[in-house]
Amino acid sequence: MKRVRVVHVISGLNDGGAEAVLYRLCTSDSSAEHTVISLTDEGKYGALLRDRGTVVHCLRMQRGRASAKAIVSLWRLLRRTRPDVLQTWMYHADLMGGVVARVAGIRRVFWGIRHTTFDPEKSKRSAVRIAKLNSHLAGWLPTGIICCAESAVQAHLEMGYPQGKIHVVSNGYDLTLLRPDTSARDAWRDRWGIDDDTPLLGMVARFDPQKDHETLFSALRILKEQG
Repeated sequence: MKRVRVVHVISGLNDGGAEAVLYRLCTSDSSAEHTVISLTDEGKYGALLRDRGTVVHCLRMQRGRASAKAIVSLWRLLRRTRPDVLQTWMYHADLMGGVVARVAGIRRVFWGIRHTTFDPEKSKRSAVRIAKLNSHLAGWLPTGIICCAESAVQAHLEMGYPQGKIHVVSNGYDLTLLRPDTSARDAWRDRWGIDDDTPLLGMVARFDPQKDHETLFSALRILKEQG
């Protein structure tokens, strides 16, 4: 049986949640032939994807600056690969990848939205502008819009995205990798000078206002004050 050809267009391949999900998808799904196009460089995941057999192209755009050369290169890649499905990841790739795909004659275009909430005060100005522009294009440009959570759906419906096109596909994880590891626990506690009986609370996320470390710090302060 011929495998479905899926091309992914993403803003970049540095260390991040969307990039990690894309990596897990491409390396776990054998039912499709995946190709990844990064608008910028190969970051962390480019080499990792190639090592697992995924074709990766990098357009070398400067972040936040679309270039005619990159747009033409993307159009040529899409015309050459002729994917059955184009999936774009995050606002900038949704816009650029979606428009170029339509011009290249690709009809099955699926946008990917990774913001579970949308707070203009905690988002980059360029992301806010592109997200609002995309809300005006969402009714006709993409075939469907994939969100990572129900909260993302609600946030974007409020921005004007069409309800009939939005679907939730939760992030996938390899649960065999997520299990208690006593040796790792002991090693980190030893490194941090924390004994076995002391409760340890933490958070795994990039240091960014969107991740709401402020609430974590407030909660930890309350716990400390209460002893």
